[in-house]
Amino acid sequence: MDKNTVVIAIDHGWSNMKTVHETFTSGIREITTEPALFENVLEKDGKYYKVGSERLKVKDSKVEDENYYLLSLAATAKELDRLGKRTANVYWAVGLPLTRFGKEKEAFIKYLDQNREVTFKYEKKQYHITIKRISVYPQCFAAVASQISEFPAKVLVVDIGSWTVDLMPIINQSPDESVCVTKNSGIITCIQQINKECVRKLNSEVDEYDMRWNLR
Repeated sequence: MDKNTVVIAIDHGWSNMKTVHETFTSGIREITTEPALFENVLEKDGKYYKVGSERLKVKDSKVEDENYYLLSLAATAKELDRLGKRTANVYWAVGLPLTRFGKEKEAFIKYLDQNREVTFKYEKKQYHITIKRISVYPQCFAAVASQISEFPAKVLVVDIGSWTVDLMPIINQSPDESVCVTKNSGIITCIQQINKECVRKLNSEVDEYDMRWNLR
């Protein structure tokens, strides 16, 4: 890989977007007119978007609309700003749930690779990036890959995300993909169940932001 290429790892969560240095809410909303304030504002193709507001609703796929593509640009801008770069060759390293990796990998790469060169603004700073490469890695495994050689004979790795929970048995320091499980029972489901109990017992819901703050 070209030494001038910037590697940007992005976790496209249903609650938060995460890079090596940044975490922000997976929320994006179009602003129909030029905003008065440009903090966390993405501008692309003459349109303005507020980034990091209320999280997006969970859908069957993250490639159904442009939301996660735009969030990827925002995440990239945040990392490049730390490096003092406005123009860069970029290598996106991203992840997918363990058991859906094979099925969704190619569609996710195609989605992120829709524009090889992109010019956009974030917080009024203009960026021009060239996407040199996109790699997709299985979530859960990627988090422990560098530590597996130190594991005992049998370990169950559990990755609790916003929407999914990945369960990956590792036997004799080797992942057993045949029995890996991905369940749609992550933090968002937990919050929904808590609020059901709040309504049942108190006839009121707790704001999701407040609940997340207390679950940290």
